[in-house]
Amino acid sequence: MGPITAAETSKSVMVIGGGVAGLETARVAALGGHKVSLYEKEDVLAKELLIATKTPGREGWEDVRRYYNHQMTLLDIDIHLGVEVTPETVLQGHWDAVVVATGALPFIPEFSGSKNENVTEMYQVLQGEVEVGDNVIVVAYENHMHGLTTADFLAQKGKRVTLLNESICPGALVDKHTLEVIYTRLSSQEVIIMPVTAVKEIQGKTVITYNTLTGMERQIEEVDSVVFCTDGRANDALYHSLKGKVKELYQVGQCVSPRQLLDSVADGYRVGRTI
Repeated sequence: MGPITAAETSKSVMVIGGGVAGLETARVAALGGHKVSLYEKEDVLAKELLIATKTPGREGWEDVRRYYNHQMTLLDIDIHLGVEVTPETVLQGHWDAVVVATGALPFIPEFSGSKNENVTEMYQVLQGEVEVGDNVIVVAYENHMHGLTTADFLAQKGKRVTLLNESICPGALVDKHTLEVIYTRLSSQEVIIMPVTAVKEIQGKTVITYNTLTGMERQIEEVDSVVFCTDGRANDALYHSLKGKVKELYQVGQCVSPRQLLDSVADGYRVGRTI
């Protein structure tokens, strides 16, 4: 995407969101000579990576967090933590450019029983906000690492875990070597993996599934908890509320559409240079 060069005019830049897309945008913009202020609603930067470090084998993500925290200090970027940015907050400032990097929101697909008390989503589980029972179904509504690592996390805690995924190979988008490692871990912990399987309905402690190829239904009994793992939905409301109201407006990372970490970094790099 080209080298980072000094901008002809130094701009006042507001970056909203302290995930990797926002952090990379801030880093590159600051290297280009702009004055950057970054706002994050949580009390830490890159919280999604912090959550990821709680799962087995992914402790290395802390190095990425450490790198970006160091870059923010090194480049004298003005960091505001614990701040929920509204359209009014933005419009009251005098920004030459505004970058929205508000990420994605977790969700649970809607179907009969999806709002039952024993149904939750992975971030609540990984952060310890929800305690699951002993017999757990993990439903991977994505084909990367979320379902696999959540199942691994729960199995390590002694839970009996069944992993459901609609595709033929759960985690098919993961590279071969990583997939072999995680599958070995899951197998050694007796995690049951059910490909081409989706949830049709939840009736109390009974989960009714169906085969995505044949439509054949089956019941799984005595399920204590059901944990959904998704890529999330773009949290783009702030971006759309600001369109046409600021000098320069950009959108990066998962608030454009759910994507992987390297895609978010690429977004941030591209926009940071464009500013």
